[in-house]
Amino acid sequence: MLDLDMSPYAAFVWPAWGVSALVLAALTARAVVAARKWKRALERLEAEAPSEAADASRPQVAQSAVGPQK
Repeated sequence: MLDLDMSPYAAFVWPAWGVSALVLAALTARAVVAARKWKRALERLEAEAPSEAADASRPQVAQSAVGPQK
């Protein structure tokens, strides 16, 4: 059976488990939000991109992931 009696240590162990669970939940939520943001950005960029057939003669230029360079 499961023995959850931590008599003198319960005041330290249970809050530690709670904080750990909150941190893991926050990190998971942050990853999901970021993934959705990146997916929307990719869909926007794909929609804005010219078709390959129209610009086949024009060379493609790599864009910086950091932002515009000066």
